Amino acid sequence: MSTIRSLLGLKKYVKRYQYAILFSFILVLLTNGLLLISPQILKTFIDELEQAFDDPNVTVSQERILFFAALIFGIALFGGILRFVQRRTIQGVARQMEFHLRADFFLHLQKLSASYYDNVRTGDLMTRATSDLNAIRMVLSSAIMYMADATVFFGLALVIMLHIDTTLTLVALLPYPILAIIIRFLGKHLHVRYERIQEAFSTMNTKVQENLSGVRVVKAYTLEADEVEHFKELNQEFVNRNHKQIRLMNFFFPLFRFLPGIAGVVVLWMGGLHVIQEKITLGDFIAFSAYLMMLVRPMIMLGFIVNTFERGTASMDRINAILNEKPEIYDGENVKWNIKGIDGSIEFRNLSFSYPDGQPVLKNINLKIKQGTTLAIVGGTGSGKSSLVNLIPRIRQAERGTIFIDGVDIQDIPLSILRANIGFVEQEPFLFSDYLRNNIAYGVDTPNDDEIKEAAHSADLLSQIEEFPDGLQTLLGERGITISGGQRQRSALARAIIIKPKILILDDAFANVDTQTEDTILSRLAEIMKGRTTILISHRISTVKAADHIIVLNDGSIVESGAHEQLLEKGGIYADIYETQLLQDELEEF
Repeated sequence: MSTIRSLLGLKKYVKRYQYAILFSFILVLLTNGLLLISPQILKTFIDELEQAFDDPNVTVSQERILFFAALIFGIALFGGILRFVQRRTIQGVARQMEFHLRADFFLHLQKLSASYYDNVRTGDLMTRATSDLNAIRMVLSSAIMYMADATVFFGLALVIMLHIDTTLTLVALLPYPILAIIIRFLGKHLHVRYERIQEAFSTMNTKVQENLSGVRVVKAYTLEADEVEHFKELNQEFVNRNHKQIRLMNFFFPLFRFLPGIAGVVVLWMGGLHVIQEKITLGDFIAFSAYLMMLVRPMIMLGFIVNTFERGTASMDRINAILNEKPEIYDGENVKWNIKGIDGSIEFRNLSFSYPDGQPVLKNINLKIKQGTTLAIVGGTGSGKSSLVNLIPRIRQAERGTIFIDGVDIQDIPLSILRANIGFVEQEPFLFSDYLRNNIAYGVDTPNDDEIKEAAHSADLLSQIEEFPDGLQTLLGERGITISGGQRQRSALARAIIIKPKILILDDAFANVDTQTEDTILSRLAEIMKGRTTILISHRISTVKAADHIIVLNDGSIVESGAHEQLLEKGGIYADIYETQLLQDELEEF
């Protein structure tokens, strides 16, 4: 029952290809029907030979023998063709269902909120998207096909065998109750062991992924040998768990042959007696023996089916664990689908925010940002600056009624519209392992080189791009590691600019560029962002002093607010930061 429940998630994929699957099952019936005809032909042939030995007036000609041989050969050939078509059909369908399941899995990962990934390992998700999905495909193709094949063949063969000799058939079936108990026990333990195998595989994948991403740190601390040793331990654990599964299978697999073999010996003895007693003909006995030998194939299949099904259902449980996760942030029932764009005015009303650990990050924030103005946010590390701006595009979720854009609660604005109108540059920008051109144009459907170059110019990156041997076609390493930190930040800035956002959020986006480059970028941004809203987070007063409005955050609360000159006159935290930075600049010049 647990196996069936695990596979219920595949129902919609099966329904999509129901006619192809039905066609495959029809082919299963035909191939097994043809396979079961051969012993009947052999029975007829043996009976004719026996009659010829007993009656001198009856002869079996060479042409008759060739006829039987050709008939058996023709049935085998036609059955082989049907089996080829059957396998090709079901394997093709399984690949298509795997494609759709993987696509849906990836789509679901995209829908999950950012907070979900805080405690999930990338290597584990990669294992589920590859190894686990492959195990599910094996269920959809080989396991289901073999199960249908074995069930149909066993059922049809049983009917024919009962017709030949009921007693012999019942004797032949004696091992099967024992086999059923073995299968139940085997399936239960295999499922648990496969789950443990996949967990070990996920841990190993995570180790590889993290080690390759952090290879520079590993080399910097000369810990290659330690990392190799740790990987060996994880690798050995994976092998050990596989060995436990293999030992279990190796113990029970011989029983699938041994128990029917014992029944076969008894059938051979009893069948011989029935022939001597003329209860059945020699042809009947040979046909019955042929069917009994053929039942070995379903028994071998049975072991493979149990093994594959338990592995697949264990993997399906792991996939379902992800698919059953609900995104925390989504378009709710009150979304106003008629909203097609935003202007950019922002208001925070009595906003408080905490992360899942319950620690308050923002406390009673009340703030209005007029459309087309620039707001700067200053504060120490951990004061809540990044948390505040992450709430605007709903990367994190604020309570309803606390954030408004153009007077509309952001939870009533479709997510696609909200985020399409916000350009966001984070402290640690992420670039894809792709061409620089594609990284800059990431948010645009059909970009042209002029737009890309204009955005790169605004980010003061174009002159450096033109110095690259391949220009915009420069292929970046993982996370953009092949270019400098400042170039990565400016590439991310160009990516945000090119979409022409109504709201531009720069979360310490100039940390890796010098003050001269920063001034150049800010002057160009001032021209681009006219009529648009800009939010600047920076530790440098030189970055924020030209903003229309500046707030100072401390311990999650706004403690100071005003323009640059006003804040200096107050002589508070902002003025202290300013004086400290002036002193640092003087010392550097000295």
